[in-house]
Amino acid sequence: MATTPPVKIAVIGVGHLGKNHARVLRELPSAELVAVVDAREKVAKEIAERFHCEALTDYKQLKGRVDAATVVVPTRHHFEVAKWLFENNIHALVEKPMAYTIDECTKLIDMAKKQKRILQIGHIERFNPALKSIRNAMKTVAFIEADRLSPYPFRSTDVGVVMDVMIHDLDIVLSIADSEVEDVQAVCTPVLSKRFEDIASVRLTFKNGAVANITASRISDKSVRKMRIFCADSYLNLDFAAKQAWIYKKTPKLDQADFHVENLDVSNIDNLMQFVFNDLIRVEQVVIGEEEPLKEELRHFIQCIQKGERPEVAGEEGLAAIKLAHEILRVAREHYEKHVPAEHRKW
Repeated sequence: MATTPPVKIAVIGVGHLGKNHARVLRELPSAELVAVVDAREKVAKEIAERFHCEALTDYKQLKGRVDAATVVVPTRHHFEVAKWLFENNIHALVEKPMAYTIDECTKLIDMAKKQKRILQIGHIERFNPALKSIRNAMKTVAFIEADRLSPYPFRSTDVGVVMDVMIHDLDIVLSIADSEVEDVQAVCTPVLSKRFEDIASVRLTFKNGAVANITASRISDKSVRKMRIFCADSYLNLDFAAKQAWIYKKTPKLDQADFHVENLDVSNIDNLMQFVFNDLIRVEQVVIGEEEPLKEELRHFIQCIQKGERPEVAGEEGLAAIKLAHEILRVAREHYEKHVPAEHRKW
């Protein structure tokens, strides 16, 4: 039986995240890390030496040498780099956010299809084992609450908190709600930045009735990446940072026709908390695998190339998140300009 040769791949941009791309790709048997690319020659050489590949300072030097590349450069360069890759028949994983504008995203999708190349977007939380472990428990989602907070990163400063941080939850919420957005309410404000928003609070209402409240901040004194999902018969609690998940489900007692919690005599129950979370609601802490989300994401990208399969997070999913992000920013700016006097505006 013939073995599938490893995919020859490069990493374009080896800053904070890109160097981890290089590390993981070096570890994957299905990939052959050919080169890392960075305009900073010293950085490129340091990472290349660490992971035993070639150091390049211009991504155009990859022509004819690789099958695929991951694009981990600042957002403002995503379009030009991915466009060049597709023009040269190279598959691309483009880090989130996919690109600056809706037009740029649409063009990349069209180019990938025309060249029959794989386009995957780096929404890494889709591969977080906490989310993957409870996917099957999500039924008739009614309400979603997401918080993603962190200290100021001093990177990804060419976009605001919506495109940089909230975009993760926008992608997840769109996939969970499985419905079109009907209404957007949003408030954003700059704090440290002078060009972009640092805090954002959003309320989305979907056509199927689901509602999502999403908060993102990059001026928090702690890191939080949590999501709570309320369904018809269960409540799901996810901690993306800790890679932990819990499922709260009603016991069969609650569905008995003659049982009414409002009529219960609890005077003889010593521990009401234990009674509720044993007799009425069962809590299951889901067993989470040890998979590294980035490794799962890159393995999936390689597999899609080798098998000609559509990625879980293809260009269309990346575009949907970008469209929603732009609408949030439009609504938030209208609110900001309406309520903040011109002489006090920073954004």
